[in-house]
Amino acid sequence: MTTGDGTRRWLPMRLAIIALVVLVALLVAILARPGQQELVLETYRGLPAAAEEDPAAVDLEPGWVLGEDGRLAVYAVGSSTCPWTPTSVTADGDRVTVALEIVDGPQCTADLVPTTHVVALPSGVDPDRVEVDVRLVDAV
Repeated sequence: MTTGDGTRRWLPMRLAIIALVVLVALLVAILARPGQQELVLETYRGLPAAAEEDPAAVDLEPGWVLGEDGRLAVYAVGSSTCPWTPTSVTADGDRVTVALEIVDGPQCTADLVPTTHVVALPSGVDPDRVEVDVRLVDAV
């Protein structure tokens, strides 16, 4: 069917429907995209329970404990207001490297407090064979 000026009445409606379908498809694609997993799953002051069981093993060096749930608890002693925080967790086979950086500042307290961050093991790492290297990355 056409109007008096020769245009078809159904064309604008079809274009609107097509635009709506494209918009909905774009929205679904954006929302359905898998999100990036948070690097740090949990943070708390103090040491992991397994590290506290062996006080001789705890000093000013960073360390790690593998939880029964397969997650890695990484700890370091530093400022309570600007703690060392994991910025990357990478794996080469069953060797995992966790980089810790001070991400807050510059107004950091001069106290020494252990802070623990729980991170997931990278996929493909065997928890029974894992070796972990915790590195403090100097931001200066």
